[in-house]
Amino acid sequence: MIQTEPQPKKKRRNMQPEHKLQSELVKKFSEKYPERRGELFATFQETSSQGQGGVMLSLGLVSGVSDLLLVNNGELTGIEVKYPQSKHNTQHIIRQALWLLKVPKTGYFCDSMEIFFKIVNGGKGIDPRKVLNYCNSCGKNTITWDSELFF
Repeated sequence: MIQTEPQPKKKRRNMQPEHKLQSELVKKFSEKYPERRGELFATFQETSSQGQGGVMLSLGLVSGVSDLLLVNNGELTGIEVKYPQSKHNTQHIIRQALWLLKVPKTGYFCDSMEIFFKIVNGGKGIDPRKVLNYCNSCGKNTITWDSELFF
């Protein structure tokens, strides 16, 4: 009989706070609006390596596309999820704000369940114009996400 060594258990990666928030938003949306299944979906923009990033770019990945897309009465709303007090590359935030302003009918940044459901119900989230203005004037390579900076 051939004996093999047991495979080591794969370490589970802890979910990043931003991913956890996004997961909670999607779950609550599904619970609250089961009839709207398919109207909220993720775009999965992050890659694990440069090689994977190259493949994804060749398949149509676009930098700056929002984390979530919501279909409301046939119109697309982009929702970029940010976790409060998380650090971000300023240029990446600028690309995200520009995409939110250019592509969907409406688009917002969101850092809480309350703001998410305002957006879902036709209200406004964190204005990408204000985020863009802040990022363009702050003179920093990285910013700490604080929605108070954009009101």
